[in-house]
Amino acid sequence: MKRTISVLVVFALCVVATADEPQQTDTKQKAIETSLESFAGTWEIIDVQPKGSTKNATQLVFRKDRTYSALDAKDQELWAGTFDLDPTTSPGVWDHRSNESQRKGGDALGIYELDGDRLKVCCVVGIWKDNQWNGKPRPTEFKLPAADVVLEMRRVFAGGSRDHGRQ
Repeated sequence: MKRTISVLVVFALCVVATADEPQQTDTKQKAIETSLESFAGTWEIIDVQPKGSTKNATQLVFRKDRTYSALDAKDQELWAGTFDLDPTTSPGVWDHRSNESQRKGGDALGIYELDGDRLKVCCVVGIWKDNQWNGKPRPTEFKLPAADVVLEMRRVFAGGSRDHGRQ
C-alpha cells in the first residue's frame, strides 16, 4: 500500500511539473514578443570595441520578424541575418547569425541590455559542430576580452533618419 501511495505521489508531481511547462513557455514567448517591440528599430552605432570590428557599419536594423541588417553611412546593406532574444535571463540573451555564417555553420552568442533608447550588445563568435559549441563561452559582462565585440547604440528616430525596423 505504501508503495502504491509513493508511486501515486511521484506521478502527481510529474503531472504538476508537466502542466507548468506550457505556462512557462507561454510566459517566455510573451516576454520575447514584448522585447521585440522595444528592440525593433534602427540603431546608430556610437561605440564599438575593438575599433573596426563592425567594418563600415554605422547602423544596425532589427525587425520584429527577427531579421537584421547592418548598414553603412549611405544606408547600403553590408550584411544581413537573423537573431534571437531571451529577455527572461539577466542580462538578456541576444544570439545572431549572418546569412553568410549560416551557410558555414557560424553563429554569435551574445547578451544585451536595453535602457530606453540605448542598447548595448556583446557577443562571441564560434561554430556549431555536431551540436557542440566551438568558441568562447557566452559573455556574462559587457567587456573585452570575455567578448569578441561590444557595441553601444542609440535609437534613430524618423526625424533623424529612417527607422527601418518598426515595419
